[in-house]
Amino acid sequence: MAFDVAWFAVHSFGLDKAPVLLSSLDRKGIVNTAQRDWKSGLSLERVSVLEFLLQVHGSEDQDFGNYYCSVTPWVKSPTGSWQKEAEIQSKPIFITVKMDVLNAFKYPLLIGVGLSTVIGLLSCLIGYCSSHWCCKKEVQETRRERRRLMSMEMD
Repeated sequence: MAFDVAWFAVHSFGLDKAPVLLSSLDRKGIVNTAQRDWKSGLSLERVSVLEFLLQVHGSEDQDFGNYYCSVTPWVKSPTGSWQKEAEIQSKPIFITVKMDVLNAFKYPLLIGVGLSTVIGLLSCLIGYCSSHWCCKKEVQETRRERRRLMSMEMD
């Protein structure tokens, strides 16, 4: 026995839109993945004799919707010819994608604030050092005569 497996998605809350082919596996084991406009990746694998697994990697907001698979069994007759059986469809599974905004921005924000603080302090230190040692003009101090008032008796 061999199987043709195809995974579909309907990107809506109901099944009222047309299904989009995501990936398929033919009875010879060749995987075909459809071209999509978004960045998430798909992988389709055969886990056991009767179990196939679709994985969505790096899911995004566009990946929500109802997912289902369609299986077409192929039975090998005693004469050696393959016969195609009736297609079987799984029940749809609704998948939602929720992004945690705090965790999504926490590390980039901390890294950005930390790096900008370090670079700011480093630039202040470089400015202070260069103004203190490099740009200092050699100024010879001339002694001013200190004139004090003399007492009248010394005149």
